[in-house]
Amino acid sequence: MQEPIRNSVMLQTISIDQVKESLDQFNRGQRYLYNTLSSTIKENQTNEAWFIHLLDELRDNVDLFENMNEQFLDFLQLQIDWIKLSKNVLDTFGAFQITLISCNTKHAQRCLSFLFTIFTIPEISANRLPLHDFAHETLQHLVLIVPLASTLLCPIAEQHFPFMTKEINTQITYVKNLLRSLSYLSIQRLRFLEIILSKLLRLDVHASRQDIIREESSNIEAELVFSLEQLDTNDNNTKGMKHDQADRLDCLMFVMFEYITSTCIENGTVNYEQSKSLFRDLLSVFNKILLPTHDSSHVQFLLFYICSFHTDFSDEFMNNCWRTFVSPSVSMTFRQASICYLCSLIARAKYITTRSVLNITQLMVDWLHAYVSTTETTSGNSNPNRHLPFYAICQAVLYIFIYRHQEIARLHDGIDIVLRWRIGRIVSSELNPLKYSLPAITHRFAQLSRNYQIAFCYSIIETNNRYSLPETFATNDNQNGYLPSNILYSYFPFDPYVLKRSLIYIQSLYNDYKDENDDSNIPKDSDDNDQQDIDDSDDVLTSMMMSTTPGSSDSLDHLPMTTISTSFKNSRNPPSILPFGRSPGFRNAIN
Repeated sequence: MQEPIRNSVMLQTISIDQVKESLDQFNRGQRYLYNTLSSTIKENQTNEAWFIHLLDELRDNVDLFENMNEQFLDFLQLQIDWIKLSKNVLDTFGAFQITLISCNTKHAQRCLSFLFTIFTIPEISANRLPLHDFAHETLQHLVLIVPLASTLLCPIAEQHFPFMTKEINTQITYVKNLLRSLSYLSIQRLRFLEIILSKLLRLDVHASRQDIIREESSNIEAELVFSLEQLDTNDNNTKGMKHDQADRLDCLMFVMFEYITSTCIENGTVNYEQSKSLFRDLLSVFNKILLPTHDSSHVQFLLFYICSFHTDFSDEFMNNCWRTFVSPSVSMTFRQASICYLCSLIARAKYITTRSVLNITQLMVDWLHAYVSTTETTSGNSNPNRHLPFYAICQAVLYIFIYRHQEIARLHDGIDIVLRWRIGRIVSSELNPLKYSLPAITHRFAQLSRNYQIAFCYSIIETNNRYSLPETFATNDNQNGYLPSNILYSYFPFDPYVLKRSLIYIQSLYNDYKDENDDSNIPKDSDDNDQQDIDDSDDVLTSMMMSTTPGSSDSLDHLPMTTISTSFKNSRNPPSILPFGRSPGFRNAIN
């Protein structure tokens, strides 16, 4: 029998025979020698030469881990303080792991889990952590030696992603390491982006735009109570968000914007091929994850940002949304969501030219005229839930014109093109789209259409107000039975970006609403019902000047996915049925 390991002295070496004897006794249920071995290793781990010799011995005898000695491997991976060890020790341990997996691939999952656990260790300073370098080098060699290990990467990466309540430094470090690994795991980029963006969406839906603004406003009011000197506008943008989830989301979005910038831009110019490849991956993630998710406020701005690099990207994104809308095989819910993304991008993105705005809006108008022609003889007083795509795209046309009418008017033939749209035929059709559009959008468009002599909407608005008796229609929702017909409340995904740190990537590309001085010259209807409609919609001019979509601050009632796209409701703050929904759908506000 070999000489027992003594824990009381600093050993110069541990022979492999002593390790074998300890593990054999441990497998037979005798733990004394194994406990002595593990405590001796922990006490001597800072002795670089001693520890490297032990790892070399283990590397030459990887057959020790063939059967029942995984616990000793777990001890080496998890009980040793690797962050304090030198690069030589880390390289030796990495070589040991590669040899171990080369001999027996059953250890691949355990080693990969160890490496992804290292990805969560925050960096102590601005300098790159040597332990992270070790993890990336080992992972790169492991995937090359054992190609089948790549099939385990995505499940393990998702499993070790820090929960959204974890420290922000842990989440930032993990996301940065995942993105860094894409430099040698490019084939995994699409799946890794899906993992990252799905986690960001969890934060996003827990930090709505209205909650963030409310939290920031209350914080400013609290600061005013103590000292006006604290309101230093020069430093305000560098401070963190007061909303806890929003602060995490802001930091992670900044990391994602940095990754997109570093990937797409080289020496100050856009690398078209690399940008195109990344854009298509993000577009795939959009179709799979973002489009079905309701009420996300900020994650979609990653697409907004990368579309600014080349007109091909913005055109492809708009075409993707339009194809989704006109496809008969796509559910009505996704069709509505796609048109919301389309109209919101056109209204808000400065990099989309006025001619492109007119061209894509012309497609919408042509579709509306074709729809009116096929339904004008049969619509009557039919259920408006059957025509939700029509109402959605009609509101989209009004919304786009409200935000881009100044640029259109500057073109020598801009207003002439709008006149050829024959919007008057659409708004005066029996489908009556102005009845179901947001009141703020309806009244603002009525003002502009009167100013440009495009259409005359006030008589239709007055008639709708005069005959605004509630109507109910049967739905698929057994819980509600009948739901009232009222206002179609849309989701505008590119409403203002309110995260402070990452705003710098969006601010120069974003089209805020601009008030016109000549609005005071536009006559306003004196009817009390019209005034009440505007008041109930948070005042059209006030809401526009604040650069938010009118009515977007109303609370959302999440309906089941089978009924969200085929229902109206008349309660401003109805009870929530589901705490979180993946249906983009529509929200509804009262007149």
